[in-house]
Amino acid sequence: MKKEFTTDFQTRLWDAVKSIERDSQAEVVLVLRSCSHAYPAIPLIWGICAAWLSHTYMIYAPGFFEDWLIYYVPVFAFAIGYAFAHLPAITRLCIKKSTMQKNVEIMARAIFQKGGIHHTRAKTGVLIYCSFLEQSVYILPDRGIEMAMPHEEWQRLRQEFNLIFAGKKTMDRLLAALHDTRLLFGRYLPSRTDDINELPDILEIDL
Repeated sequence: MKKEFTTDFQTRLWDAVKSIERDSQAEVVLVLRSCSHAYPAIPLIWGICAAWLSHTYMIYAPGFFEDWLIYYVPVFAFAIGYAFAHLPAITRLCIKKSTMQKNVEIMARAIFQKGGIHHTRAKTGVLIYCSFLEQSVYILPDRGIEMAMPHEEWQRLRQEFNLIFAGKKTMDRLLAALHDTRLLFGRYLPSRTDDINELPDILEIDL
């Protein structure tokens, strides 16, 4: 995520969000996070299993191992297993998809509330929350903008955002999805002359 999140991309991202708000009444807040949960048990389990397997091998192997190896090898194996389990692909392999999606939803709803996205005068705030570890996007609209669009359009939009993780060029897919969002919001909730920007476009909030 950090490698792809260049200054040029940040500028393009800001422009994409601003264009949505320029062409519609929507108050879009975009939040990008590396993960929605730390999943601390996964590295510990991998580390303990690696240490146990290495110790078991040395105890029952036909060869002879010196005492210092029997002591230090499991410690080293634990460190390797612990570090290896921090790879995003390994974490996703060990966690149920439903659990990851639930964590993404919990984080998105917490940001929606703490960030005050529901405080716009016309209730047109919408959070687009992207979690890269879980490879999931959660779109949470306020009731004003949710009622302005058909349910089928919301379903299609959510599916399009979740497809940004379906292959390479995730950032380009995200920008394309934001472009489609601009067209969709502009159709159902066109901008007004008295419209003002009530929310920060890209929100940084600690939870």
